[in-house]
Amino acid sequence: MRDCVIVCGYPTNPDGSLSPILKSRIAMGVELLKQGKARYLLVSGGKAHNAYSEAWTMQAWAVAQGIDDKRILVEDQAVSTYHNMRYAAKIMQAHHLTTCIVVTNSWHLIKARYYARKFHLDYELKACRKPEGMSWLTVLILTLYMPINMLIMRLKGFK
Repeated sequence: MRDCVIVCGYPTNPDGSLSPILKSRIAMGVELLKQGKARYLLVSGGKAHNAYSEAWTMQAWAVAQGIDDKRILVEDQAVSTYHNMRYAAKIMQAHHLTTCIVVTNSWHLIKARYYARKFHLDYELKACRKPEGMSWLTVLILTLYMPINMLIMRLKGFK
């Protein structure tokens, strides 16, 4: 059993509801917690692209799925994968947690792994299911795009 499951955020829908990508991520996090794979759920994501906090939206959904809110740690400042891992590492340290499962989409695993290593997390990676309504072609395109995105982020200073 790991100490926590870190769920990487993604923007909500414009009305504040879970986007299909965000729902696929939090659904996997909740599933892992219910399976007894970790003690805590750490939801990470700020208001990156609209007025709604990704983390608080995930927290509310997890509670609605039966997860005790005392088992949910909320990180609501991250606006990128870099920040997800950086701030999650700080929360883990503050709560004396040492091991985690990082949940994200398959195309995003390379980026999550890079930053989990950078911030010295003792981690496992878990890909969530393909978001509802997303084609496999879109998944392939996103998978091919991710290394380019990582290069762009490095050029912006997120090393």
